[in-house]
Amino acid sequence: MKLINILLISSLLCVMTGCSKISNHHSQQNQGHDVAWFKQHQKILMQTLTQCSNNPAKYRNHSECINAQQAANDIVAGDPVPLPADMAHPKE
Repeated sequence: MKLINILLISSLLCVMTGCSKISNHHSQQNQGHDVAWFKQHQKILMQTLTQCSNNPAKYRNHSECINAQQAANDIVAGDPVPLPADMAHPKE
């Protein structure tokens, strides 16, 4: 009887520990990365774009996919060059 109680308590503790690790990992993933971060971490950018493109119905509105796509667009187009002040607001 004592052995069963010890095994039951040990199993319960193991399950609780595993669940807390999964929950912590999931919350870290939901923090998301911004466009600038993806530009600096291009390997992860490519992995994210691959994941997003493999299941667009699931990830279409996911912030990670939107930010990764914007970072990729910025990289391909090059960084925008600001217009000179006199061209930004031409005089009439």
